[in-house]
Amino acid sequence: MKRLLLLLGICWSSMSMAQMQAAKKIIPDYTHETQIKSTTVKIWRVIRDLPQVKEYSNGMVREVNVRTDHDTKYRDLTFSDGRKRTDEIEQIHDQYKFFVFHVQDPLPAGISKAIVTALVESMPDNDDVSVVRWSIILEGDKAGRKPLVESLSAEIANYETGLKKMLE
Repeated sequence: MKRLLLLLGICWSSMSMAQMQAAKKIIPDYTHETQIKSTTVKIWRVIRDLPQVKEYSNGMVREVNVRTDHDTKYRDLTFSDGRKRTDEIEQIHDQYKFFVFHVQDPLPAGISKAIVTALVESMPDNDDVSVVRWSIILEGDKAGRKPLVESLSAEIANYETGLKKMLE
């Protein structure tokens, strides 16, 4: 009986392993680090407060509306040039100070997914300076990536400037 159970256990575990896929390495299309003379707690308090994006966008965001639909948060942005965009808020992880949103609408032709992340970390040798690590991850045609990376990285640059004005 023990041999039968052992054999069943081995067969079951090998079936499970056969169904697992190899981990896929994700390489961001854009990464940027911003050093801000402030504590991680103060920076995170600003970033995690979704409506406050208007305050730290350095004038780039004119209006923001945060709404919830079936336990999913969305952020509708109106930019100073009149463009509009809807972001799905994927994660606001307080313990790790990690923020993730997906650009929902509009996405350029050929782009199926656009993800922006921000991670707030302290500097190991300086308590008064923190680092915000930004990244952009896109899925889709290479032709559509470049203009979207340029647009989102310009937005990140405005966030960087705005956060520094607010907190330094």
